[in-house]
Amino acid sequence: MIRHLFVIAVLLLCVFTTNAQKPKIEKSVAFDEPEYGWNKLLQLKNGNTFFFHSGKKDGLEVTVFDKNRKRIASKEIISKLWDSEKMKRCLIKGLYEINGQPVLFVIQANESQPGLYRMQLNPVNAAIVKEEKMGNLPHAKATSTFARSFTVSDKSDIFIEKDPGSDNYAVICFNTSARDNDERIKVSHYDGSHKLISTAFLESPDGQFENMEFIGAAVNGSKAVYIATYGYNKKADDPPSRVIISRLNGGDTAFLHKLLDFSTDLDETNSSMVFNSKDNKIQLLTVSYIKTKSKFFAEKSTDYYGVLYSIINPGTLDLVSVKPVIGQKITEYGARNFDADYQFNGLPENMILNNDNTTTLLFEEKHSVTSGGSSSHTSYYLGPVGIARMSNDGTEIKGYAINKSQSPKHNFPMFLMAQRAKGIFEFPHGVHLDGINDGFLSYDYVNAPHGHYVLFNDVARNFDKDEDESKRTTIKGVSATNTICFKLNDDKIDKWYLFGEPDDKHDAIFSYIESSHYNKETNCYATLIVERSGRDKECKIAWITFE
Repeated sequence: MIRHLFVIAVLLLCVFTTNAQKPKIEKSVAFDEPEYGWNKLLQLKNGNTFFFHSGKKDGLEVTVFDKNRKRIASKEIISKLWDSEKMKRCLIKGLYEINGQPVLFVIQANESQPGLYRMQLNPVNAAIVKEEKMGNLPHAKATSTFARSFTVSDKSDIFIEKDPGSDNYAVICFNTSARDNDERIKVSHYDGSHKLISTAFLESPDGQFENMEFIGAAVNGSKAVYIATYGYNKKADDPPSRVIISRLNGGDTAFLHKLLDFSTDLDETNSSMVFNSKDNKIQLLTVSYIKTKSKFFAEKSTDYYGVLYSIINPGTLDLVSVKPVIGQKITEYGARNFDADYQFNGLPENMILNNDNTTTLLFEEKHSVTSGGSSSHTSYYLGPVGIARMSNDGTEIKGYAINKSQSPKHNFPMFLMAQRAKGIFEFPHGVHLDGINDGFLSYDYVNAPHGHYVLFNDVARNFDKDEDESKRTTIKGVSATNTICFKLNDDKIDKWYLFGEPDDKHDAIFSYIESSHYNKETNCYATLIVERSGRDKECKIAWITFE
């Protein structure tokens, strides 16, 4: 029986050097700092870079830079199908380059009925080439949050899953209010010209399950779409709960199914799912809630999760292997470099396929503290980073840990880094937006051809305190931070100020982490930065080419 309690002992490193080769950095001309909202970069194959910005009321603006980092176009995007001046009612569900064009997927609630829209832009001047409404979800109450990205819940949602190796993608509509349970999940498979390859409802295999919860999806070019679901019944004498892998072949109108032999309940599950074309396998990383344990007479509780790394044969849909993820190599690295008694609880944030056919799992510690009794207030914290490299059979072969302490204004969702990589964004509900620095927090990871890098913003007084968590300053505001770059080597970590060591305590250069985009083909990482000198601030786009 597979039953894994996710409690990782991650120990923080103290061995750093600073003699690493610095990357090449280019910058745009300066412009005014955009307000909080959706700020996202997309680097195209033609060398152009698109910068998308949307405030809560200001509509959607796009600026284009050419391969020489010169601004060549600036445009306000005005849709004929949805109201771009009411972005607070929108969810950004994906931003990708497809067939050479930037393609934006947006959900907007029109009279409480969420609709999915696809917008294709000209890759040079950002003009709208074509836009189309792709479908609706059922009517929702005005107070309802009608989508929770990357989360299995009882809320209807729409997911966009693109094949990273081609322009093919899938749209998955998860309609929890469908009268017919076999019409809860609809999958549509598209090619790079946005033509429909196949579409089908995902039915319960042989009608065995009353409920089917969406877990994850992966696309293999035009050949197939793979869907992971959790099927369960409410009556004790009905068939037991199972994880189901289903395949919709290109051109078909019905799914093929396989019930997998998981003994762990995956009812409340988040996941990352990818198709590995090099090994012809499906990789599924799941994080499942197990229980909450509260301390007596304390305003603190701990959630426990099970983390499983599964490999699935795409041809037979058989479960090849499933292993609990315990971060053993991260623990061993920390034990050699810090304090064997130190422990931290962290959860996966993304799953990255590397050039050498290994897989990197990105972890981050998260916790919250509630205080104040009847007028309670909850504070959220993002803690240390954990990096685990996995072999092609799912065995941990390398681990690293990096210390940090940050406090965002609101709770971050599971698999935050996977969301950010896809451009997914939602304005936080019930939060005053002035002064929110959440887009600058958490961290980013770059798997360059000859090196793996971790980036996040931190204050100078934390630069030499990696071995002592208790003495670190928790980052709440970012105006005094600088972007720190860490290179993961075989037995150590090099680190430096990415944009240069600050000359004065009133000077700083920090990154809007959420905006960033790494283009593997050009090995270029683009990010929005803020340069501060005293009270003066300038925004720029920075392009970083790693070795």
